[in-house]
Amino acid sequence: MYCIRWQNRTGVYALPGTVELHICFDEQGREIEVLDVTPVAKDTYRMEETPIFNPGIGLGDIIRVREQEGIAYYVETVQKSGLVRYAWLLSKEAAASKEVRSFTERVTEHEGRWEQIFGGLLVVHLPKHAALDAELEMSRIIKHFED
Repeated sequence: MYCIRWQNRTGVYALPGTVELHICFDEQGREIEVLDVTPVAKDTYRMEETPIFNPGIGLGDIIRVREQEGIAYYVETVQKSGLVRYAWLLSKEAAASKEVRSFTERVTEHEGRWEQIFGGLLVVHLPKHAALDAELEMSRIIKHFED
């Protein structure tokens, strides 16, 4: 089990109508994740979290599933979110720092969303034309904690 946290300007973010769905990304049923999704049509959901077991799917993507015995088996991605995804594995010190907190606030100000997975994996989702240079800012933060 892992914990994902994402926020917007008003605090912890939860969309109305969001539900937890047991999603399997392999045919053998070995990789099942419980993820927040928003139903958009029959057997079709918008991802409200980034799956760990399928790096090709991201927050905001719309997927189609086939449900069987309480498990939703991934079938296809219907529509990509249009967000650009960045990810960094941070030290414990960096992950809990005021610098990262300030960075995630700027992500939110630029209409982006962010997730902190397993405490040290920071995943940022930004609109394609966001005026925030996420790679540059994070490289400065990471360098600060390497010194």
